[in-house]
Amino acid sequence: MMVDYLIIDAHLHTYQSPEIGIQAKQGDTHTDYCGTIEELLNIMEKSGISKAVMVNMTPVVDMRDAALSKLPEALSEEQRRGAEREIDLRMIERLERRNLWTCEVARDNPCLVPFIGFDPIMSPELMRKEIWDKVKNHGAKGIKFQGAVQRFYPYDRRLWPAYETAAELGLPVLFHSGGEEPQAQFALPKHFEEVVSRFPQLTVVLAHLGWGFYQQSISLAESCPNVNFDCSAAIGVTEDEGGLSDEDLLSMIREIGVQRVMFGSDYPWFDPIQGVQRLLKLDLTGEEKRLIFSENAIRIYEI
Repeated sequence: MMVDYLIIDAHLHTYQSPEIGIQAKQGDTHTDYCGTIEELLNIMEKSGISKAVMVNMTPVVDMRDAALSKLPEALSEEQRRGAEREIDLRMIERLERRNLWTCEVARDNPCLVPFIGFDPIMSPELMRKEIWDKVKNHGAKGIKFQGAVQRFYPYDRRLWPAYETAAELGLPVLFHSGGEEPQAQFALPKHFEEVVSRFPQLTVVLAHLGWGFYQQSISLAESCPNVNFDCSAAIGVTEDEGGLSDEDLLSMIREIGVQRVMFGSDYPWFDPIQGVQRLLKLDLTGEEKRLIFSENAIRIYEI
């Protein structure tokens, strides 16, 4: 696949093994991909993608619920509290290991860019410590929050320490936005205005163009000119599948502002090769395609 543009995939996920990646997809059938590094590097070579931003996250809430469900019913209240604290510590350790793995993979593969994940289960001190450690010692380039899966709103005060530290370090913060109900309620584009207003120095990016809640994204873009977006997933769902038509996708990108939208695939859920092909066929100028495919990501994510 020959492409005349420098391409950066600003939103994808990677996993340590095919089994873990398939489990994470939970039966999604848009692609047969499993999210391993070897598979991704092969796709990048075929599609002409020069760099890819790994926005990995840890589904703390689901894992915690699964662990809690296994506790014996006969535990005393004190025993249950102790067991819950132990489970919380295990979840945090798993999150930290995931962050470290992402950073180490990027160190070994310079074409990959590491973003790290957090959860409100962490104390303010632990959030700050984890950000500083992974940025200063392991090369993390940004933060990813997945409120729909992790079940928190972006204006949750427990996240303030992470926002403050990210702003202090000049670290971009990517949020999942939109999606399917009922999880989408946590990540509606309208919910981000308070964060943007409270932290004007914070580089904020909303993923998926606010998937399914596009008018809210357009309204947010109008009221908050410092919010940026990626088009991952939104370009992977065709009009026949309930997604945007090419005309509506083009209109939305231009309403938000071409200089504020980055290409992203949401691999392994969607195919980066098809995503590149879809953007190439949109009625965008060569300069607009350069902005979306790479120049916006270089500026917004400083990569």
